[in-house]
Amino acid sequence: MLRTLFFVLFWATLLPASYAQIDDYYTPRRKSSPIIFNHPDLIKVDNHWYMGLEGGGKWMGTHLSSSLTGLIGFQKSVIDGYAAAQFGYLHHLKWGIETGYIRNPSRMVLAINSARPFVYRIEDLQHSIPLRFKWRVFRLGRIQKKSGMYVGTGFVWTPTRNRTQLNQFDLAGLARVSGSRTQFDTLTVENFAYTTGKAKLEWEGNLEFVGRISQHFEIVAYGRATLAPASGIESRTELFVNRISQSTSVATLKPMTYQFGITFRYLYGFMNTYRSTYEE
Repeated sequence: MLRTLFFVLFWATLLPASYAQIDDYYTPRRKSSPIIFNHPDLIKVDNHWYMGLEGGGKWMGTHLSSSLTGLIGFQKSVIDGYAAAQFGYLHHLKWGIETGYIRNPSRMVLAINSARPFVYRIEDLQHSIPLRFKWRVFRLGRIQKKSGMYVGTGFVWTPTRNRTQLNQFDLAGLARVSGSRTQFDTLTVENFAYTTGKAKLEWEGNLEFVGRISQHFEIVAYGRATLAPASGIESRTELFVNRISQSTSVATLKPMTYQFGITFRYLYGFMNTYRSTYEE
């Protein structure tokens, strides 16, 4: 009887311990939720395409070789309005490439100081294609990281600029011979203006302040300078006394011009990526 009691107690103690070990080793673990590590140094940047319309002023200077003893005057600088359209791509808000169309005017203003003075305007309109590369030099803080300042360089190609005569005029009059009341000299002034055809390719430098005003729109204030290898327009004025050439004056458009204005851009084709601020 006592042996039977010990036998029952032995198995009653052994079986729960065995099951406890089985439970510890073989009970499947509960599925855990994935752990997400936040990286505050990661920022969202975008690559995108854009189209834009711009308008502003174009500054042009004039050089005059001679006034023909005060007969010719000139306006040293002229500002004319111009417009353009652009199409470009911006990569990681870091660098971009841009092309488009420019309605490209040029103008000089001369004055003829005769008995009846008049202003003589020499105007030319060309159609140009720019090619620009630009880089961001700084951004306006972390919150406004899509706004900033860009510098760039490139070329402006004007395929329509050929050597062409623009204007021509002739003036004739009489001048009293010095010391005589009865003798007169016949004075003749001949002028002709033309495009030289030598400024088809111009170097350009530009500076842009870009402000993002919404997801798809931004406004840009810009300034640009272009340098041509030679003058694009010349105007020659020759003075004849009694049909004998006395002197010649040449007015030329300065090769350096400046543009400034505002551009409105529409952004599209976004390709968003994430980039660490430590890479900048």
